[in-house]
Amino acid sequence: MLPLLITLALAAPSTPGPTPGAIPPEATAHGGPPAPLQIERVSVVPRAAVPSSGAPTPAQDNGPIHEPLMRRSFRFYPLPPLGLHPMSVFAESRTPGTPRGGRGEPSGRGEHRILPLPHFSAQPQIGPMFGGSVNYSYRRPGQEFNRAYVQAWSQVSTRLVQNHNLSARLRDLMNHNEVLQFGALAIRDPVFPYFGVNNHQNLSGSQLSGPYNWIHMDNYGGWFTYQHPLWQLQRPGRAPGLLRHYSGVFYFVDVIRALPGSRMAEDEPQRVGIERRGIVRLGLSWDSRDNDWSPSEGSLVDLTLDFAGRSTGSTSNWGRVHLSARNYLQLGTPDLLLATRVTFDALWGTPALMALGELGGLNPVDAYGGAFVGRGFVRRRFIGNVKAMATAELRFTPLERKLRRHTAGLGFTLFGEVGSVAMNPIDLYKSVYPTGGPGLLMIWDRFAVFRVEAGFGREGAALYVQAEHAF
Repeated sequence: MLPLLITLALAAPSTPGPTPGAIPPEATAHGGPPAPLQIERVSVVPRAAVPSSGAPTPAQDNGPIHEPLMRRSFRFYPLPPLGLHPMSVFAESRTPGTPRGGRGEPSGRGEHRILPLPHFSAQPQIGPMFGGSVNYSYRRPGQEFNRAYVQAWSQVSTRLVQNHNLSARLRDLMNHNEVLQFGALAIRDPVFPYFGVNNHQNLSGSQLSGPYNWIHMDNYGGWFTYQHPLWQLQRPGRAPGLLRHYSGVFYFVDVIRALPGSRMAEDEPQRVGIERRGIVRLGLSWDSRDNDWSPSEGSLVDLTLDFAGRSTGSTSNWGRVHLSARNYLQLGTPDLLLATRVTFDALWGTPALMALGELGGLNPVDAYGGAFVGRGFVRRRFIGNVKAMATAELRFTPLERKLRRHTAGLGFTLFGEVGSVAMNPIDLYKSVYPTGGPGLLMIWDRFAVFRVEAGFGREGAALYVQAEHAF
């Protein structure tokens, strides 16, 4: 059989074809030397591209190779996939993360960002406030923090209260993870409250809202602070804990005017005029929050000492010690958060009027009474040398939606607070004021926070609309 097959194969007519290595006739010039031989480029097929049959698929030529990473800066996503739009680097998240590839920005756009935001707020006496801010951030590619953050803020209320503020925060200029902050402000307040120092009488109605308890207060000043890390606790998958040294200098000029027949003109006419506050502040802070604007875990603890006197440019000699501890704990689900704050603040010497009605620390706020401390009482209702308070707030945001590349959260809050103000620490137990109430909460990219709350106290109720958390 085999000789028969060989004989048939030799006898079968064959179709002429190109001989391997031979020059095709069409490639030879008429009567001349052969044209240059065209050799196809050898394509190497990766092993993973070969199908199970063993026949390689055609290799894809992707063209020339470029290296855009050296010339393009990527917007950095500091949080896990449920995190933020790139503009939310303003939120100063400190949760470790990695850049997501594939979304690049030309140099100069990916590192520098400008975000204008409208602002609206309201609380008793001040009335609705309208305005806005312009936010600027500079972040190098691959970094988890902004090297520069600048905010220009301006608001005016229907009662002609004006608040203008310019602030800046610079990080890691000297490659030591330090934080520099400086700024200036100008405030004009023709309905600034004054109910007397250590006045614990029960007031209501026109006794709270009438011009008898108003003065005209103008504040102008500026500040410079420096924070330097002393120790860092690394926590895998979570924001690190940072123990920082804190120091700063502040200088403010308070212009106080009171109408004849008002409470201040009757009780403390010597305060009318100009008070200067030159302050040197030293302290320590511990920060393990995952986000500055809307934290969902961690804590912020600060201990500060203020020194003010003739040598610092102050009108009088006084000082302050302040201790505040804020903690944020998730209750089984990221949608439910328990936020707590415990604060103690004590003054000595002859403090200025502004100092009597505020809490010191890293971020001074009005107290006791107002949109941040003592919600339910009117602004700065109780003032004195010593203040102590404890706050608990449930923040529940079950509704979260992706709007293109943004994240919007909607929920509600429920808060309760107990505070006391006195002239001496031993008298704190004599005047304890509980407050509490519900509220609505809207959070945009964990940076822009909008809350509407109703606070209830012994002297009535108050409605607050603010563009940030109470703490």
